[in-house]
Amino acid sequence: MHSSNADDSSLISEHQNALLFSAEKFFGGDPIPKKIRRAFLDTPRQNFAQRYYSSSKRKWVELEKEDLKSFLPEIYSDHPLCIYRDENGRSLSTVSQPSLVLYMLDLLNLKPGHRVFELGGGSGWNAAMMGRLVGPGGKVVSVEIIDCLVESAQASLNDLGLSQVDFSSGDAFEALEAQPPFDRGIFTASAWDLPAAFFEKITEGGLLVFVSKAQPNYDLLTLLRKESENVFVSKLNFPCSFVPVTGDHSKPDTTAIPVGSLSKLQLNQELSWNDIKLPDTEIENFIEFLKLVFDCQQTYLIDGKGKGFDEEFWGLKYDEESLLLFNEERLLLYGDDISLISARRAAKRWQKAKCPTIEDLYLSIHLSTQAPESTNDQWVVNRGDSCYLWSLTPL
Repeated sequence: MHSSNADDSSLISEHQNALLFSAEKFFGGDPIPKKIRRAFLDTPRQNFAQRYYSSSKRKWVELEKEDLKSFLPEIYSDHPLCIYRDENGRSLSTVSQPSLVLYMLDLLNLKPGHRVFELGGGSGWNAAMMGRLVGPGGKVVSVEIIDCLVESAQASLNDLGLSQVDFSSGDAFEALEAQPPFDRGIFTASAWDLPAAFFEKITEGGLLVFVSKAQPNYDLLTLLRKESENVFVSKLNFPCSFVPVTGDHSKPDTTAIPVGSLSKLQLNQELSWNDIKLPDTEIENFIEFLKLVFDCQQTYLIDGKGKGFDEEFWGLKYDEESLLLFNEERLLLYGDDISLISARRAAKRWQKAKCPTIEDLYLSIHLSTQAPESTNDQWVVNRGDSCYLWSLTPL
């Protein structure tokens, strides 16, 4: 662990307080709650970033071998710090963006004595701050799937004397099944679905900060409350970006499919968004809505016919007999018209609801074995162990 002298400590404090000021944007300009501030100030970020990839230096940095002062501006910037990459150079673990971390901690409303489960321990920094918030009488169980990160995180936690934090390696979904119930849960990586174990292990009335892989280009952070044995209801949701979960609950492969390979479906008609009766100013927002409530994860490619590139579309596939491809320019209907009818109905209901954004939608997550029936203003998305119920009206 990098030691610091009095001058370093003063400089660290300056950077910490500057970052706290910057982080208040996530709190609507209001002061960050005192207990969150104290947990942050008592848990130096550099202790959990002993080795990270410096974007400014374009190299891996080992702080023990460097002058700490020269790296403090980067360490205390409001940006994630990469601590692990795979063989393809993809970032799979970070010390997360501080302002978002503090906001998520505030959402959890942690109290002394709470039991907390964390999926994706990473560097251990978030677990350390949660440990301070639940106190010696509480418990934080944090599980990290990347083995090589665990030893460093454990050492950092031990240096701070946080014995209430149990940090281990393994698959968090499997680890959770062997644990007694928790008051709180938190994801620090985006998951394709909410595993069944969370319905069993989060106590009724408990809170779960869940990060869902909503679409290939963004995640959705949701604050869920356990309302009953089989249902979580979202109190908040907004787009964000996290590293993905690895393992059994990672996102399925959605490599773009050439339309020419869909031999069973023939082109029925080509349309424009005017045919859906959408004003030009609302097309982009409606596309995001349509992709979300119909879970249009799969993309399709159409031969560019000499243009030098293939044209990419999202796909609304109602069943094996109907497929509606769409992008911002046009729509293509293959097979029968049920998928087109579904899109038109969704557009009408969306406009009647005054064109809500993603943040304005209502969400509940159910065990897939207890999937709800949807009404005219609702859509059910099936995701492995769980299913999402999106609604235009309060649940």
